[in-house]
Amino acid sequence: MKEQTTEPQQPVASPISGARKRLSRIAAGRGIGFGERIDLIVRIALMAVVAIGCFMVLQPFLTAILIAAVIAVVTWPLFRRLRASLRQSSGAAATLMVLLIVVGFLIPMSFLLVALAQQIPSWVTKTAAWLKDPTPVLQAVADIPYAGAWLHEQLALAIDPATFGHTVQRILDPLSSWIVNAAVNVGNGLVQLALVTFIVFFFYRDGVWFADRISELVERVSGGIAREITGILVNTTRSVVFGIVGTAIGQGLVAGIGFWIAGVPGLLVLSFAVCVLSVIPIGPPLIWGPAAIWLYSQGELGMAIFLVLWGTLAVSSVDNFIKPILISRGTSMPIALIFLGVFGGVLAFGFLGLILGPLLLAIGLALFTAWLKRPVIRLAEAAVSRTEKESKTEAAEASADSK
Repeated sequence: MKEQTTEPQQPVASPISGARKRLSRIAAGRGIGFGERIDLIVRIALMAVVAIGCFMVLQPFLTAILIAAVIAVVTWPLFRRLRASLRQSSGAAATLMVLLIVVGFLIPMSFLLVALAQQIPSWVTKTAAWLKDPTPVLQAVADIPYAGAWLHEQLALAIDPATFGHTVQRILDPLSSWIVNAAVNVGNGLVQLALVTFIVFFFYRDGVWFADRISELVERVSGGIAREITGILVNTTRSVVFGIVGTAIGQGLVAGIGFWIAGVPGLLVLSFAVCVLSVIPIGPPLIWGPAAIWLYSQGELGMAIFLVLWGTLAVSSVDNFIKPILISRGTSMPIALIFLGVFGGVLAFGFLGLILGPLLLAIGLALFTAWLKRPVIRLAEAAVSRTEKESKTEAAEASADSK
């Protein structure tokens, strides 16, 4: 009898293994065929189209998504403790966290924004009316003890009553238009806050899944330093937020001292308003500016001037100097980069630049440092050795399948 010989079955190549082989050939320096190049270009083009489409869909909500992500990252330790006390129920813990955020921050912020939106237009109108005629100001300056006569003389030389009102009007017109438009946009801001609370609930509930996907993405992009990049993202975000909160508290306290010295009523309410609005670049002047105008209208010119100087020098210095110092305490970035990240981020991205600026510089610094530690030759050698290992693994798998 003739022995029947059976030919070994050839392993069936999957699309994934085929793509890996093509990429391995590219990494090893071997060429690919024209058809494979066309296939690769089509795949990349389709991925780009899908990515652009996803960005266009999410673009109206990017601000709310970023704010919700920042809130979730900063408060995640508190959420974990709350979840542990609720028998690991992520849904219940997420609901309680959202309620705490709404009651502790969003509701007071909403009332304050609505009140400012109602009062700011009248403040602008009164300020313009008072500043058009410099005569009362000059007279009040002349009544200041000791230095009043000299100050009156210097101001009289610098101010022309005939053109002063026109100059002030030219300055106030664009400023008042911007402030009124900002007040009108308060409604849009409240809608954004509501959207933030909706999104942050899902970040809390599904935070582990989101963190795993982000880690996988960072691993693919960073080339082996995913843990370091992820740590930088979390630590820098928390440091920036803690710096913003600490600066807000500091500005509220410093402004409160100025209100107390000047004798402005409603000390606690005004200090809280400065604290809340300090997250906005021109927030505190919206509080101490009208307070100084009120003092001037009451005949307290000296205290009005003091409050303006106090707000400009003391309150603003907290934001300009204390904030970068507080942010640098939680990250290894040089304080010069913190300064550039905070102020450059605000100029480039607006309010979100407070966080995005330092965050981008921190990631860039980490990638640059990692690149310096791993020269280009070592990177190429690592890529070739990785390709050889993958080829050996695929050959072993194919041999095992054939047996």
